[in-house]
Amino acid sequence: MRKIFLGLLFLMTIGFCETKIIDGFSSPESVIIKGEDVYVSNVGEKLEPSTKDADGFISKLDKSGSIKQLRFIKGLNAPKGMGIIQNILYVADVDSLKGFDLLNQKEVFSLSFKETKFLNDITVKDSKTLFVSSSDKDAIYEVNLEKETYKKLLDFNAANGLYYDDGILYASELGSSSKNMFDAKGRLYKIDLKNDNKLSLLSQYEGVLDGVQKVGNKVYVSDWVNFKNSGIIRIIDLKTKQESVLGTNSLKGAADFIIDKKSNKLYIPQMIAGKLSIIDLTVGE
Repeated sequence: MRKIFLGLLFLMTIGFCETKIIDGFSSPESVIIKGEDVYVSNVGEKLEPSTKDADGFISKLDKSGSIKQLRFIKGLNAPKGMGIIQNILYVADVDSLKGFDLLNQKEVFSLSFKETKFLNDITVKDSKTLFVSSSDKDAIYEVNLEKETYKKLLDFNAANGLYYDDGILYASELGSSSKNMFDAKGRLYKIDLKNDNKLSLLSQYEGVLDGVQKVGNKVYVSDWVNFKNSGIIRIIDLKTKQESVLGTNSLKGAADFIIDKKSNKLYIPQMIAGKLSIIDLTVGE
């Protein structure tokens, strides 16, 4: 049984200004930044996250949103979460973890997972270790890149967004379980890896939760709300326990985002709309 610790949260809404919206993607799911380059994973023409149809790809942009190469890496099936170690881009692709050299786009790593068809997000622990979520197997895996092996770290319902920070793994649920993946009852947790993987519930809110990132004392999580034309970013302040909502229901498929700490801008794919939004977080502060 999970041990859950819950603080009171207070809800408020913070406005934002969308500085730019970029079109032309194919079910964009995840965004990651290295240096001045932005990478976007595209599931494919159809929003089918577990289908092996070889129409998935990775796009390369600059930070302003200009597309340098739409199909920078192609031939993937349904790429979702990404992580970067040195010049290697690791991608969760249905039932495989792939690694590509960003200098020449060549595949340099491949690890198959036998028991899942829905690998979802990736977060980097260190130069040799990744954590990968599996939404259909209610699990979070730990990957040893050096040995090219993986093991289950813990059971976690409809595991989706992951973010690692100094011994703490922040994780979101897509739904209440893999059998009820789209019931809008997913929750946000922190997992203390130094303390027997103890789970603490961070928010009373339930939703269709996706990407997670911690910046300072705040944890951001994207929420599809439903699978139509709405999507928001939720913020939990770890110090004050205050909960806020960034913007209104304007993100169509609010998926796995990233916050560029240098510019304080949030890059978030609108998976249903096929767009990427770049949001200036300094507006409204």
